[in-house]
Amino acid sequence: MKKIILASLLSVSMLGASTSAFADTATTTGDVEVTGGALKLTKNTASLSFGDVTVQQLLGADSSVPTTATGTGLSEEVQDLTGSDKGWVLGANFAGLYARGDADKKIVSQATLSIDGTPLAATGATQVYAATGADVKKTTDGKLTGKTDASKIVMNVPKTTQVGKYSGDINWTLTAGPDNGVAATTTNVAPAAE
Repeated sequence: MKKIILASLLSVSMLGASTSAFADTATTTGDVEVTGGALKLTKNTASLSFGDVTVQQLLGADSSVPTTATGTGLSEEVQDLTGSDKGWVLGANFAGLYARGDADKKIVSQATLSIDGTPLAATGATQVYAATGADVKKTTDGKLTGKTDASKIVMNVPKTTQVGKYSGDINWTLTAGPDNGVAATTTNVAPAAE
């Protein structure tokens, strides 16, 4: 009886040993790609209106007459789906005024425009709104909106401006990281001069 039990145990232990001797492993790799999208200005304030400037105001001015925008002000929406974590900068410039109806948009007076106390450059781009990669990650759709109340948007109309109707353009440039131009658009400003 002892011989049978010993033979049985020996058979089981050898079976176990032979099973582990033939065991094998393998790996299956699953691939996925995360693709980035665009950085774009999805909503832009198309126009701003400023109050009338009278000749009497111009005559009484030292060099220019400040006039404040009316309405709701600026609202610029940027969507960042790049996944770059660089964030973005929305800058703008304002070269001055041109007579309405002038197809060539020849600058006829060097008006200046300030947004929230910061004068816009005539060329290049002055930073107006910005977001970090961390700001973008807090959203569910990559969209962030920069807003400025109308009361904080001021145009200085030069004393030398003649009677007539004028317009000007705020040219927006959206960049991701340093010197990477992504998108550009324009907001038309229309101060009505008496």
